Amino acid sequence: MSALPPALLEAFGVAARELGFCSAARLFVREAAKSGGEAIVRQLRDQLGRTYPVLDAVCAAWLDGDRDPALAVDAVQRALHGARAVVVVGFEADALDALIPRLSRQVIYFLSTTPEGDASWERILANYGERVASVDLLSFQRLAGSHTAVLCLLYGVAEQTVHVPPAWLRFFGDDVRAQFRTFVGWDVLRRPMYVYPRWLYEVPHSDFARIV
Repeated sequence: MSALPPALLEAFGVAARELGFCSAARLFVREAAKSGGEAIVRQLRDQLGRTYPVLDAVCAAWLDGDRDPALAVDAVQRALHGARAVVVVGFEADALDALIPRLSRQVIYFLSTTPEGDASWERILANYGERVASVDLLSFQRLAGSHTAVLCLLYGVAEQTVHVPPAWLRFFGDDVRAQFRTFVGWDVLRRPMYVYPRWLYEVPHSDFARIV
């Protein structure tokens, strides 16, 4: 069997910036499976998995028969009940596309860590129209208060730790903990990673009031 094209590595990186690691991984796995079934999914994992550990985990899930993982949208909606605004740290298109229509009474803010005018970020925001606004690390504290919840996208939950996007480390701290209604972690990967979690960071469960 011939190797997958080298450009696929770069293509996945582009897709991950636009869709999120997990959403891009599930898209690539679906397309690989359509193209060549289990053999191509294994090849995708072998060639790209060490560079992109979320993709590695999604390939492993597919090969184990877990091909349509539940996103626990109902549980996340319940965890955010009562908040009038939600600040989202991290981005996953599949998960947020399913959740945001459920939050019709809340104002949604995506935390931006990109330079102003970044084309990828502008495209992400444009997909949600007026439903979502952007807030950055210099201005998010204007949203502080008992009416605002914080939702962070997680990638696998271990016994005492979770993996978070880099933005979480720049956002969260003891000074921030007391300023918001609640902190909810949403595990969009739903399984552990098998290779070193590049691009992500490990933090304790205690960062969050609830993990879904």
